[in-house]
Amino acid sequence: MAGTLGAIYNAQRALALNESLINIINTNIANMNTAGYSRQRAELEQATTGGLSFTPEEAIRNAMGSVIRDITRSREFYLDNYYRMENSDYNYYKELIDNASLIEDITNELDNIGINYSLDQFYKSINELANNPTDIVARNNVVQKGIELTTKMNSVYNRLDDLRVSLVGDYNDSNTLASCKAKTYVDSINDKLAKVADLNNSIILSSSQGTSPNALLDKRDLLLDELSELISVDITYETNGAVTVKIGNTNLVNGKEQSGFLELVSGTDDNPVVMQIRNKSGGLLVPDAASIVRSGKLAALLEIGGSEATDLTIKGIMDNLNTLAQQIAVEFNNLQTVVDANGEPRYIINGQLSDIGSGDAPPPNFFVDNSGAYNPLDLSNITAGNIKLSDAIINDPNKICAARSLSTDPNEVGNRNNALAMAQLRDKPITDLRGGTMEQFVTNLVGEIGSKVSTININHEIKSNITEQVGLRRESIIGINLDEEMTDLLRFQRSYEAAARVFNIINENLKTIINLAS
Repeated sequence: MAGTLGAIYNAQRALALNESLINIINTNIANMNTAGYSRQRAELEQATTGGLSFTPEEAIRNAMGSVIRDITRSREFYLDNYYRMENSDYNYYKELIDNASLIEDITNELDNIGINYSLDQFYKSINELANNPTDIVARNNVVQKGIELTTKMNSVYNRLDDLRVSLVGDYNDSNTLASCKAKTYVDSINDKLAKVADLNNSIILSSSQGTSPNALLDKRDLLLDELSELISVDITYETNGAVTVKIGNTNLVNGKEQSGFLELVSGTDDNPVVMQIRNKSGGLLVPDAASIVRSGKLAALLEIGGSEATDLTIKGIMDNLNTLAQQIAVEFNNLQTVVDANGEPRYIINGQLSDIGSGDAPPPNFFVDNSGAYNPLDLSNITAGNIKLSDAIINDPNKICAARSLSTDPNEVGNRNNALAMAQLRDKPITDLRGGTMEQFVTNLVGEIGSKVSTININHEIKSNITEQVGLRRESIIGINLDEEMTDLLRFQRSYEAAARVFNIINENLKTIINLAS
């Protein structure tokens, strides 16, 4: 009788076991589209009474079927770390290419219908002036094309500056630092680190109480995946279930607490923001963390908003445009002053040569900054963002010095030597423009930008393919395969039905025995 009751007990345990296994399958299927969910598997082991078995009959009496030892997640820590490393690299290049595309859209205006086109039109207007130095229409055309050139340069420069400010802010304006894209990323990183620390605490507590922390582990792994998009970190799994998150040699999450906090502070014109790491009490752990931020979206922003010469940086392009603007101002302003036959500096007003040294106003410069100033000894005030045609020339095109008189007649007009000299600037190699002409400088700049963007795009495609392959390999382990789940579901249903039949047979036998006894 004891053997019969034991058989009933084992059948009941088999029913409960297979019901639990079916529930696990149902949970997997229900979460097959849940982000971060890891496939769960029951680890089974044989249950016994603990007694010693010396005969087959004793072994049967001591056997108690199977029990679920643990419900585990299908994960491989190596693949997780490998995926996150590649994901950081991929998102680094993705952020670079996204912003490089914006830069390329802006700088495409350097060529075609942009600055080079405006330079071409400006030089053509000067050629017309050289052919008709006394023609007011030709002079007005020079003014118009000069305005178009400087307006185009202003537009390209200011759009680049706006893009840079939106990414990394302006070190002179704290409001822009608080609203820039880099600050958004830093805030998101700190938020995710805090959540990882909280989950560490919950996982440790859950494990100590004997409950399954699988759902908490999935949430934490998803957070670590999201964190890897923004910044590259080193992750160590501890024996108590927690993870330690580090960047370089600095802990960001240590056990139950966030021990490192990222912060952006004002930098310099070269690097508008500096990323620092502080501890919980505000103490400085890393004064400048740029060198240890190796990949991820934040690293890409700090790079493209910085000033490293070998990288594609917004400032590098802006500096080149500034050099171009300064050389345009220098070359044309130098020719704006004419000389008479005796070598005395003079300039033209209303078509007549006028004496500079008589106490009159100095000759108007051709190009100035937006305040109207020009200092040939300090060109730093001239930028592509503020260069303009001088108001004096805009208001009176006759102040364009078309003549460079070699006559002793101070009132000679119609001489076109100066306009010819200005037109010849088109073909003049300029040392500060890398030994090329103005138009060659712009063309080369566009080519350099295109080459760097192409390199970034190639690396982006390579990392995209690698990340996708690693992700698919990882997904084959942690993801839900509906065919496999349905196969297991059918297997456990059949086991459940078999256990139920055993239970019913034993139950019928007991009824028969009881009826015989009565």
